[in-house]
Amino acid sequence: MKLYAIIFMGAVMVFLGCEKAALQKISAGKTMTTQQAIVFESTDIPVASVSASSALWPAAALKDSNDATIWSSNTHSSAGVTEWVAYWFNGFDSVNYIKMLPRYNGAAALGFPVSFKVYTSNGSNWVLAATDTAFPAPQQGWVILPLPSAVYTNGIQVVATALGKDNVNNYVFQLAEVGAGYDARFNQFRYIGNNSVYQQNEIRNVGSGTFNPAKMSNWNYDERNPIIAAQPGGNSNVYAPSIQANGGAWNVYFGGWDGTTDGHDRISVTVTNDNFLTFNPHALMIDNGVMIHMNNETVIKTADGIWRMFYTTYGGSPALNKPGYATSANGVNWTPSSGNASYLLNMSGYANWNNADVNGSNVIYYEGGTYHLYFNDFNYPSTGHAFAVHHATSTDMINFTYTGDVLNEGLVAQDVKKFTYSGNNYYLMVLHINGNELRYSVGTGPATFPASQQLTTNLGASDRYITSAGFVTKDNRLYGVLYGAGPVSTLDHNAIHAKWLQKKVLFISDRTGAQWGDIERAYGPDRIKLYMNTNIETGHFYIYDTDGSTLLYTSPRVTMRSGDIWEYRP
Repeated sequence: MKLYAIIFMGAVMVFLGCEKAALQKISAGKTMTTQQAIVFESTDIPVASVSASSALWPAAALKDSNDATIWSSNTHSSAGVTEWVAYWFNGFDSVNYIKMLPRYNGAAALGFPVSFKVYTSNGSNWVLAATDTAFPAPQQGWVILPLPSAVYTNGIQVVATALGKDNVNNYVFQLAEVGAGYDARFNQFRYIGNNSVYQQNEIRNVGSGTFNPAKMSNWNYDERNPIIAAQPGGNSNVYAPSIQANGGAWNVYFGGWDGTTDGHDRISVTVTNDNFLTFNPHALMIDNGVMIHMNNETVIKTADGIWRMFYTTYGGSPALNKPGYATSANGVNWTPSSGNASYLLNMSGYANWNNADVNGSNVIYYEGGTYHLYFNDFNYPSTGHAFAVHHATSTDMINFTYTGDVLNEGLVAQDVKKFTYSGNNYYLMVLHINGNELRYSVGTGPATFPASQQLTTNLGASDRYITSAGFVTKDNRLYGVLYGAGPVSTLDHNAIHAKWLQKKVLFISDRTGAQWGDIERAYGPDRIKLYMNTNIETGHFYIYDTDGSTLLYTSPRVTMRSGDIWEYRP
């Protein structure tokens, strides 16, 4: 329920007429015949008393529920003068937001501080609660600022350290009303700071939740585009990401020319210890050795603690791509550590396997004592097979038996991950065909996949040709997908890009109804960058689930400004 207080201008002018006339010789105010309604939220705490550092217009105006009566500090010739207002409640209350109603001349706020500090009273001292600098000029209505945490207090002090200007260029601190209150919804959506980034907000903890096959719609490109590039000093062509959780870190394996100049693909790794925000230096895992190329790896870690890798190796006679394998006790030291024809997979049941060109796709998936291999054959006219996603199984990871095709589409399989939802198993496969899209199929078993659907397209010219992909998963959660892509059809200028499955965040302005969040960018799996076209706006945030339509949270009315950082805490 909202409370509305309407007080007419005439009575106020009788009380304040002399002081205001004196100031208006310096700074012309707005002309109003009646007061506009001031809206108080049901969560506001009544203000009992007010005081100020100086009063060219009386401080009593700060609590009279009249936006036409203004408190003003003394005027100054420079901004760097300290002025303050303080207000108290009838006793102690929990407070997690403050409010200030600026003095407006049309849409322009007058005398609102550029920099200020907010203090709360503990009964005997003022305790710093928040600091704001380079605050943009408000445009209409209340400025509502959540505190970083709730405070049990009996009063608020706002200390302006850099004053704003009135409409004749005096430096002054002016407000129409003040307030504060407690709204439990701010505990779910916390203001945690400001990074001064122009016309952008950052929303944290809005990554995907536990897997739900009906909530896989809202994907956001990582703004770094790419997130991993080749090391400098040589050829730049890295792709084939395979991502494995490793305790609190993630190992991102990839192949290609990582700053080398000889044109031989090798397999490397980079580790992120902060959830894909930064990456450690690249480390070579498997050299090409006697082979021409080693690439297109997929990596798993089985319950026995052993790391296992399938990869493409190219060389030998005839020179065709074939899948090989490697193992490791720690994900770093691999056997073999360089290309070696003795570590090729064996295949039975696939006609003319010796002539098969198994390139780009050699996906390993393990379940219930069985290794599953998903592969493609680019030499299919010579082997008598269709270009499709083939499937084979093994109990020792080396000797496989072809079982048939699991997806009769001309696509290259890149990764398979298992999830559970509502007591059912789901097998998620990601695919591509060196074009501008990734596709996926959600199967009901490791050998049962329906027709594919589009997962995403490229963002722009730099990722026009998608050559590879790997899901980011952990603990029954689909975080997103990393994909190798480049700008040219020769497929030799790739880097690793990312797109994350995330909640959808919108902000809608109370003033104009404008909406921000229809175009979002991610920064890692759990952060969204929300782009604005203004420096400040008051309205509401709306958070939707990863289907983009299920509303999870609506914020209280709040003021956001350029650079604000928020954290969703469901």
